Order: sequence, then structure tokens, then C-alpha cells
Amino acid sequence: MLAGDLTGLAAPAVKAAYDIRHAHDLPLALRRAFALAVRPPAGPVFLSLPMDLLAEDTEIEVPARTPAPAQGPAPGLERAALLLGDAARPAIVAGDGVGREDALGALVRTAEACGATVHHQPMSDGLNFPTTHPLYAGMLPPRHDAIRSALAAYDTVLIAGAHAFTPHHYTPGPALPPGLTVVQLDSDPAEIGRNFPADAGLVGALGPSLHRLATLLADRVPEHTAKGRVQRAGERHAVERDRAEAAARAAYSPAPLAPWAAAHAVAAGLPPGAVVVEEAITVGLLLRRMVRLERPGSYTHTVGGGLGWGIGAAVGRALAEPGRPVVAVLGDGGTLFGLQGLWSAARLAVPVLFVVMGNGAYRTLQDTYQAMGGKGVCPGTDLGQLDFTRAAGFFGVDAVRAESAAHLRELVGGAGHLSGPLLVDVPLRA
Repeated sequence: MLAGDLTGLAAPAVKAAYDIRHAHDLPLALRRAFALAVRPPAGPVFLSLPMDLLAEDTEIEVPARTPAPAQGPAPGLERAALLLGDAARPAIVAGDGVGREDALGALVRTAEACGATVHHQPMSDGLNFPTTHPLYAGMLPPRHDAIRSALAAYDTVLIAGAHAFTPHHYTPGPALPPGLTVVQLDSDPAEIGRNFPADAGLVGALGPSLHRLATLLADRVPEHTAKGRVQRAGERHAVERDRAEAAARAAYSPAPLAPWAAAHAVAAGLPPGAVVVEEAITVGLLLRRMVRLERPGSYTHTVGGGLGWGIGAAVGRALAEPGRPVVAVLGDGGTLFGLQGLWSAARLAVPVLFVVMGNGAYRTLQDTYQAMGGKGVCPGTDLGQLDFTRAAGFFGVDAVRAESAAHLRELVGGAGHLSGPLLVDVPLRA
């Protein structure tokens, strides 16, 4: 009754999917699965075990672990230091590989050594550079035309651990502007030159490679030059941040809230050490411009996949790091796809603050529809105003409705003192 093509279903979400036909094949299959899972880029492997195989009575020896050899610094870093060191306007794109390989500190050293402005890759899944750093210029917009425009200000760019520039809305043309010198660093050799041409392609562990590159750049770029770039970038970025924050504060009001005000209230209210799990899509783009995060692992998102993962991911983060407050910022449309995750949150009593941004629509689909020239409202994307406090109560989760932007900020500020889950329903203006 529940049979289906499990390997076919799993294949798009994993590195490899295999159907095991005989129990005696399992040890070798497990060995290969473990080896493939940790090979860069690390990721899950799916093994399907049919019910009749599980009933087989046979001798199976669990395979011993073989530690994967550690990668070292990439060859060719001297050429990368030459290209970046001689650049008049260097930049860095911090990819999700930086966060996954715990190389954030090494990237900071590299950026400071040459005074390079740093952007997060579009729709980054994690924190790959401190958003409080003077060199941080925000996330690249998730459209090829906007990425080209942003990177046109530089003559040389280091793209570190970014597997793709995934656009949210289609625009014609490549992501990189013509004439830009590109240094690409990745731990996965298959990524070099795969999505864009690179003048220097480097393969190695990101942390050791970036630390070595920082040392080479410090010898090549005069200290006063690098510090001057850092200071000028910091002044410029501070003005931009102050302007955005002033506009958001000016939008504070009683509910329903302006999206800018809601995003600012969440960012401003985050307690120290908080983890943000974000599946808010449209409000999430605003939130990324507001959050001030430094600690690795402070932001969780996902590029691609499906809707509804946010609630479950927040529960998982709370279980994995019980000492850190977890604030899940969710869209109302995505919340509907994973609402049953509140059952687990209640049963496990995880201290997660679920913030549901209710604009009454699948807004990202509406925006895409308009961007592609659609007329009127995209059919089937209006949700109407939903009462998520009642939905939370059904699963046994306490809930409250945000009465104003200041109230929302106060509720987020209390996330570190929760003893169980709490859902905050945030009505937004259309």
C-alpha cells in the first residue's frame, strides 16, 4: 500500500541513492556510503533496505571506519595572492562552504589582509562572515543582473566556497560582469570553473588555504593600504546600515506591521548567542539586512528543496545546541507546509520561539509572477488572514499575537528565557 520508488524520490536531495538487493551486500554498501558522504562537498547518501531484506538471517560484519584524509592548503595560493594583492578594488564572496568548514575566522584574516569588501553569496544558508565587520557589505541580491551590478564596482574577486550563484528570479545574462578577475577557492574540485570562468582555480581545505592566503597577502599588501580600505569601507557601510535602520524604526506601528519594521524588531530583539532559523523568504531578505551576527552557526537557511522545513529545522537546532536561544522566522505559507512540526516541539518541550510572518499570501510566488510579466494576482496564491495562535494551541504550543513592532521586539528578546516552545503570530501589511 505504501510502496514506491524510494531511490527515485530521494535522489534529488542526496549525493547518491542505492537500492540494496541482498543482505550480504550491505557492509560494502555502507562502507561506500560513509566514504561518499564525507567527501567534499559533504552530504547525505540514501540506502533503501526492502522489508524482505530486513528479515534475512545472515552474518553481517559492520565495516570499520576509515578516517578520511584531511585536505591541506590549496596549491597555487601564490598566484592568488598576486592577483588579489595587486587589485585596486578587491572583493570576496563568502560562500556556504566557509561556514560548513568552520573557516569564518580564516576568511576574516584574508579580507583584512588586503582590505577586501565582503559579500555573502546569494541566499546563503549560514553565517560565513560576521555581519558586524566593517568590511561586510551584505548579501549579493539573488538575481544575475543585480549580482553583475554589485560586482561591477570591483576589479578582482575571491569566490570562496560558493557552489553557485542561485537566482531567485530569472534575469538574462551571466552573474559576473565582463573584465572581472576571478579567483575561485573550493574544497570540491568539480566546482572549479563549473558555473563561471576563473583566472585562478584553487582546490583545498578552505580554512588552511585562507590562513595561508592571508599570510601571503600580508607580505604583499602594505599594512596602511589594507587598514585604509577597512576604515573607508566601514564608514561607507555604517552610513548604509544607519539609513536602513532609521527607515525601519520610522515604520514602527501597531499591528498589522510593515515588513521592514517586523524584520528590524526581530533583528534588534535577538538575545546574545541566538540562532536564527529563517524560512520567511520575502521578509527574510529584509531580515538579512538587519541582523548583526558574529558567532558561527548563527543563521540557518536552505537554498532549494521545498517549503515547510523551518519548524523542524528549528526543533533540530534546539536539540543540537541546547544552550543557545533559537528564533525561527517563518512565512505563513511555508508554515502551512510543516505545521505538524509543532507537535514535536510541544512533545519535546524545546525552547524555540516561532515567529510567523503573516502577509496572507504566497508572496514570493506573487512577486515572481509579476516579475515574469503576469497580470493581476497570481491565481491560487492568496491565503487570507490565518490565525496561527489557534493552530499552535491545537498542537499544545503556547502562542501570542504581536500587538506592535515594539511588542514583537520584546517577545524576541525573551527567547533566551523560554522553558518550552512559544509561537508569535505577526500580522503584516499587504
